[in-house]
Amino acid sequence: MEKKDGKYDFSLYEYHNLLHQNILVSYKGPIDERVMTVIGENIEILTNDGNDKAKSKIFKIFMELAQNVWLYSAESCKTVSGKKLGMGTLVIGEFGDSYTFVTGNVVKNNDIEPVIEKCEIINSLDRDSLREYRREQRRLANTGKKNSGNIGLIQVALTAESPLDIELTPVSDEESFFSIAVKIKKTSAKS
Repeated sequence: MEKKDGKYDFSLYEYHNLLHQNILVSYKGPIDERVMTVIGENIEILTNDGNDKAKSKIFKIFMELAQNVWLYSAESCKTVSGKKLGMGTLVIGEFGDSYTFVTGNVVKNNDIEPVIEKCEIINSLDRDSLREYRREQRRLANTGKKNSGNIGLIQVALTAESPLDIELTPVSDEESFFSIAVKIKKTSAKS
């Protein structure tokens, strides 16, 4: 926020109106167990439309993606006890017959390429192939081989029953803002 002509160039009212447009939850800041608990409780309250399956999916996706921000964000802060917390943004919106969950955080450019490649692989697979890919990645993770992992992203795609919508925006020569969005239908094709 910068001051121009004695006024800040940020309008809290405009921001409020922006968030009021179908946004159920919006959070920006450090993420840890306490924040995840509070947001999880908000998900429980705000998605109380009688669709327990969609609510469960949102919660599972939230846990996976929030944990990624907490553990892998290049932007961080330290607690009084010295614990490092990743910083990021989480948004849950409701749009007609679906919810959209979006997370975003700053990442190191040399760390993100394997994640983007993994997301592209995930998006290229059908449901059965995704399940097999998850099993394969678990086997690789158990052997400690490089390029294993990101099982959480596979699980997000399986849970959402939709592709991972990824976006990478450069913020400097060394870092970019990475976001992942997924759509969760209120009624699932799978019972």
